[in-house]
Amino acid sequence: MIGDKSEVRQKFITHFNEQISKFIESMSNAYFNWKNFDFNIGTDEKKAYISSLIYSAINGHIVSIKIFLSGYMIAAGNLQRQVIETLAIALLCSDSSLDIVDRYMNDKYSTNKTVRDVLRNFKKLNLNKNALQVLEHAYLFYHDYSHPSKLSLASLISFSEKGKLYLGAFFDIGKINEYTKEINGRVSLANIFDNIVDGIRINVSRW
Repeated sequence: MIGDKSEVRQKFITHFNEQISKFIESMSNAYFNWKNFDFNIGTDEKKAYISSLIYSAINGHIVSIKIFLSGYMIAAGNLQRQVIETLAIALLCSDSSLDIVDRYMNDKYSTNKTVRDVLRNFKKLNLNKNALQVLEHAYLFYHDYSHPSKLSLASLISFSEKGKLYLGAFFDIGKINEYTKEINGRVSLANIFDNIVDGIRINVSRW
């Protein structure tokens, strides 16, 4: 079955309108917090890199949920992993004692290690326990979206109509529990964006 994405999107919005509203509010707060940070970076190249990373993570998180609500679950999850890694590298770059911002700018730091290194240095990075747990959970949850896993294969099979396969965009009422976990996870991550931007701003102010 080939789904029409506008029809699919409306089904998602109907089921998850409340969560979407919370997501929009949280990401709006993060965006305006980033604006304040960006306004004060001046001509500092390192701070400009960090600001760009924050903006990229905000944009990616918004685009990812739009893709998800359009019925492309795996593509949205793949982008979501990049969002988490971008947040992590922004945090790591914000602490001058780690020397990661210079290595990142000179292509000498592997972004595959970002979440691991944030978990190791969360106290230095002004990351509270709740934000740490949300970030770690999200990274582990979306790991399988970047590989041809059983999860990615199962996403194409209808849970509500036996024998049906999906091609393109779709909304499957039989996957409503999985969709709910996805939406709630994205809202939880949106809720800590503002906290992460605050932590980055505080770290940079100590340079």
